[in-house]
Amino acid sequence: MKEARGENEESEDLSTALESLRKKGNLPGLIAGHFTLQGETTLGAVGYRKAGSDDALQVDDPMHLGSCTKSMTATLFGMLIDEGRVSMDTTLGEVFQDDRKVTESSWSETSMRQLIQHTSGAMANPPWNDFATPDADVVDLRRDIMHWLVQRKRPSETVGKFTYSNLGYTVLGHVIEHLRGHSWEHEITSRLFEPLGMTSAGFGPPSKTKPDQSPWGHNRVFGFSVATEQDNPPALGPAGTVHASMADWIKYLRVHLTKDPQDLPIKGTTLEQLHRPSQGENYAGGWGCGEREWAGGRILTHNGSNTHWYCVVFLALEQQRGVLAASNIGLSAVQTCDEALQWMIRRHSQG
Repeated sequence: MKEARGENEESEDLSTALESLRKKGNLPGLIAGHFTLQGETTLGAVGYRKAGSDDALQVDDPMHLGSCTKSMTATLFGMLIDEGRVSMDTTLGEVFQDDRKVTESSWSETSMRQLIQHTSGAMANPPWNDFATPDADVVDLRRDIMHWLVQRKRPSETVGKFTYSNLGYTVLGHVIEHLRGHSWEHEITSRLFEPLGMTSAGFGPPSKTKPDQSPWGHNRVFGFSVATEQDNPPALGPAGTVHASMADWIKYLRVHLTKDPQDLPIKGTTLEQLHRPSQGENYAGGWGCGEREWAGGRILTHNGSNTHWYCVVFLALEQQRGVLAASNIGLSAVQTCDEALQWMIRRHSQG
């Protein structure tokens, strides 16, 4: 096990607590931490990169972020807002005005706000296997996914109501691609990862990037953790394929704790748009929104899983701090990660 950036006593306490939780939850590996906008970071890692090995999970190992990618896609869209290219009320028909499949469909009036807040009426997922052709151009695949959507009647009974949709965020990613002229992967790398110094960030299972230096994802089979490199298809990228170390993820998360971003070309007022849900809703720009007593007010939260990994984060906006946890196994890690967050919150209580 390995810890980073904390006092010795606190690191020892964190290691002990995380190892106890990991064993109780029967997880291959577990990372958790607390951080502030001002630069304080405490992270701990316990367990193993791959079940059946003695290769210890390292605190700077990349972890799959799953649907926590969504706020990154929304942030990229926010940059387009600040450039005057679009607004939250821009419609699909306006973006793709030369695409008759879009403009002549019932989805033409779908707004970017609806895509970002999961109120467009889009279903959770398309048939992903139909858009997983090896070596196909990923931008073309996302265009095909959008066309698959617009060829279906828009369900009036769910428009304006929250329906969590990987499909909607994939279409949002294609909006970014269409307006920028580059793939979503290029855009998130050049406009988020590189400016923020997120050198560990990439796409898909970390073990495929550095097989001998990264953790594997796992399935739970008859009570045993079985290593796997399965993932969502690349076309789903804007909705959930990013991986990064926790320290690099924190570099991104701190952008959402500040009211005056310095490292990215996005205004604090635009971030606020991404942090405020519509009336009666509790989901904004890639964030679940609410209030918690321990946070002193407003929180942003999200979790992510491709069913072989799991991560979760809470940001306390008023206190400008956050807690996160991640494991290299899927939904079996939910309770353990929640308990790790509770431990971090108690340890760093400001009340």
